[in-house]
Amino acid sequence: MGNDHDLGGALLENLIQSKAMTIEEVFTGHRYQLDSYQRDFTWGRTDVRRLIEDLRKKFVENWKLEHDREHVARYQPYFMGPYVYHVDASVTYLVDGQQRITTLHLMLVYLRELLRAQDLDHDAARLAGLIETRKFGKSVHTLDIPERRQFLDEVFKDNDYALPEGASGALRRLWDASRVFREEFPDDLRGDALPYFVDWLLDGVCMVGIRAATSEQGWEMYESMNDRGVRLGPIDLLKSFLLSEVDAEHAGGAANVWRQMISELAGVDVNAPSDFIKTYLIGRYAEVGAGKDSDELSEDVKKINGPFHTWVKDNAVRLELTRSSDHRRLIDDLAGNAKRYLTLASAATNYVPELGGVYFNAYNGISMQAAPILAAVGPGDDSSTFKAKAKLIADYLDLVFVRRLVNDLPASGTDLDREAVRLVGLLRGGVGVDRLREVLAREVAALDYDFTGMNTYGLRSNNRRQVRYLLARLTGHVETACARGDEMSRYLDSRRPFEIEHIWANHFDRYQPETPTHAEFDSYRNRLGALLLLQKSDNASYQDLPYEKKLDYYQRQNHLAGALHPKHRERNAPFNKFVKQHKLDRALRAFPKFDKAAIRTRQDLYRRLCEIIWNPAASFGASVVPAQSSDRSRTRTRARYDVAVTDLIAKGLLPRGVQLVGRRRNEQFHARVLDDGRIQVASGESFGSLSAAGEFVLQTKACPGWNFWRARLHDREPRLVEVRREALEKGLV
Repeated sequence: MGNDHDLGGALLENLIQSKAMTIEEVFTGHRYQLDSYQRDFTWGRTDVRRLIEDLRKKFVENWKLEHDREHVARYQPYFMGPYVYHVDASVTYLVDGQQRITTLHLMLVYLRELLRAQDLDHDAARLAGLIETRKFGKSVHTLDIPERRQFLDEVFKDNDYALPEGASGALRRLWDASRVFREEFPDDLRGDALPYFVDWLLDGVCMVGIRAATSEQGWEMYESMNDRGVRLGPIDLLKSFLLSEVDAEHAGGAANVWRQMISELAGVDVNAPSDFIKTYLIGRYAEVGAGKDSDELSEDVKKINGPFHTWVKDNAVRLELTRSSDHRRLIDDLAGNAKRYLTLASAATNYVPELGGVYFNAYNGISMQAAPILAAVGPGDDSSTFKAKAKLIADYLDLVFVRRLVNDLPASGTDLDREAVRLVGLLRGGVGVDRLREVLAREVAALDYDFTGMNTYGLRSNNRRQVRYLLARLTGHVETACARGDEMSRYLDSRRPFEIEHIWANHFDRYQPETPTHAEFDSYRNRLGALLLLQKSDNASYQDLPYEKKLDYYQRQNHLAGALHPKHRERNAPFNKFVKQHKLDRALRAFPKFDKAAIRTRQDLYRRLCEIIWNPAASFGASVVPAQSSDRSRTRTRARYDVAVTDLIAKGLLPRGVQLVGRRRNEQFHARVLDDGRIQVASGESFGSLSAAGEFVLQTKACPGWNFWRARLHDREPRLVEVRREALEKGLV
């Protein structure tokens, strides 16, 4: 009996154990490291964006501003899949799932900084206990990898973390992932929803931890999961479905076509085969159905973005899959369009002027741009026709992105992906190039925003990447037009050889009495007209100098910087020709002294350059007419609030033009609600959301706008969230 008991205990010790765990449990009490055979961090920006967006979508399906935080316990949970580990003494070794664990750990570090920005110190402390763990009297990061330690300590602080020379590929990818959080994290999750989202992430998102008994068993599981016995995915199941219906005579050839297609796509990126098939199905067959103002994707698009093989089976009639030859036809059509997709994938990562818009859209996170392009392509289109269509569609999306950006309208990659999918319904069927140009011209003419709204646009806490993009495009256009060559790929290089230069150094005292308050100083210093794009090494050497001492340095830089110097136009025929051609003599000129008036002049210059670069008449033949005046009061931000401030005004709960006040740490900030629903702060900038306006005046990364701003009424100053709650309780909205 004793021997039997010992044998049973040994067997139990070697059993694989699994347990469902919340994210808080995953990061509590562990010190994770990587086993020697585990690959390092490989995720790119697209993978990180996808994880953030998946979490955001599930969260906003449940959240409402009027909820108490206890209500989060009733939100629908979200399952993130399994991870595999084994434990040796005080260390938990990750066997599989490192990409998600690493990205979640980085997200916790970022969310801690946002919570601190909202003075939610207790919530931030809760995250601190998950980001780091204390073992044997020593605090270490929960994901404890030596080369990441300094990075994790510094990455989301106010001063940007600088990658060390010779940084590994894994550290570079991790740094790139951090930029997605810093530059693209959804606006709605940084506002009033932030503490709710953190609660839900920790308690409502779960993984299944699979514990191997030993390191050897962990290796066996890793090898099995990565080399053999892998669960079939949608690509394999779609292949099986299509090939099973092809007759025996043609099955071998069809299988070879499929294999070659998948192999070529996988050579671009591990996710490229799946991304292509989804894009193809959306572009060619899905009912997109979304109107211009819709914030939701159609059911078809949602299903295709999931197990798309099931969608194909369920819609076989729509795809005209009735005979054996139809299945072979679909395989051949997929393969033919995969070649075009590969061209777009290459243009998205390697800048070529011919398809520059594709590169720009990829930089700005627009992942669905290929869908309308494939929708517009006909079976008989040759390479030049395909590229002409791709250029028109990519340029249209780029124009919409930039106009939205400078008007503080929703301009994330996800927002533009919805616009790309909407185009599919207008372009499907292989429209000709001329007809495509007409359709896009009509769409541009229907836009109700242009560049007239960018008079106060500038650098803010969460738009550094977008401002860098604008400066790169403006700088590159002038350089190319003046025959200096196209350096766009260097300006936008993720390794950042170029960076944003403030013409005004960060010395408030130098600009007295012209800017009597810090708020006004920061407002003008950060406006687009007060910024340049310079090589990083040069910028670091003189960014702190007074303007007059910078001028000689500026003259040796690009034309937008050099033009500030009085001698820049001497013996500079290409530059003078450009200035004369576009009638920019007043704006693109020297400034011996760079004051507020000079900043306003340069702001006007940058607006004019935007109108030149993104000129719809040149791109689409569209008439250059002023944008239609529109009521933006119901424009939805991604937060999907049920009630807008203008609803409260319309119901008489707030007066028109209501004055707002916000207070923090004995400081007071003022704003007012414009007729179109935008929030204008005291220094003149206007914003599409209360949270964005709050972030700006506080100079912080996150602000709960509905809770921060109060309405200045005759006898009281209620928080806007209280006015909103009153309207809901009375059934007025």
